[in-house]
Amino acid sequence: MRAILSLLLPLLLLAAAAPAQAQSDPGNPEAAFADLRAMVDQMRTRYYTRGELVAGWDQGGADPERDLRAAGAETHYFSIVDRTGRSVGILTRRPLADFAPAGWRVVDTYGSSATRLDNPSIAFEMLSHRYAVGLRANGRRQRDADCTDPIANATLYEIPGAPAREGDEMIPVLFRVVLLSAEGQVVCSRAEGSARTGYRSRAFTPDGYRLPAFDENEEVIRIVPAAPIDRLVAFVPVTQG
Repeated sequence: MRAILSLLLPLLLLAAAAPAQAQSDPGNPEAAFADLRAMVDQMRTRYYTRGELVAGWDQGGADPERDLRAAGAETHYFSIVDRTGRSVGILTRRPLADFAPAGWRVVDTYGSSATRLDNPSIAFEMLSHRYAVGLRANGRRQRDADCTDPIANATLYEIPGAPAREGDEMIPVLFRVVLLSAEGQVVCSRAEGSARTGYRSRAFTPDGYRLPAFDENEEVIRIVPAAPIDRLVAFVPVTQG
């Protein structure tokens, strides 16, 4: 679950920092495709390049999913707080559409909500005041760590009437960039903490190499009572250093 939401930080940063890169001549589709391919390659290199190999990386970690199920997966969700805002993760077999607020408008979709998963979870995050994203993927336990398989389906939403901000025009393109860069990628995480104190985690490949770029946002995960999605998510603009 944590790894699903970690995929969204690159989208937020690129939307603020690099809108000009993908604005090719609309009359030159080959150049536009080349720009898109370059952005996908850049994203994949930035976030999926391996760091050091860590012995015992999947030993001794906490089990947030077990703790949430003990609290009641129908009545409790994960709340993930970081410097970009507050997101929500849900352990459920229901589709994204069952949880998305009625007022949110679908802008784009990826994959299929009919894809069968053994242990599905979904996540929602605000990408700006105007845009939100929902993701669905399969999770599995690897010893004392959690691994998230490639994203099965995703939906980009627009919130009608929400204020626009610089970079919003790039989010529909970058939605595709992030998902294309993540195709075939499995991200694992080892969590530390408890249901009382909250959890922090570090990202790894399934064979134990660090994925340090995923850890830059310093997420804190807590178990909270279930509530409507638009009450649980919040956006904080990313400040570029």
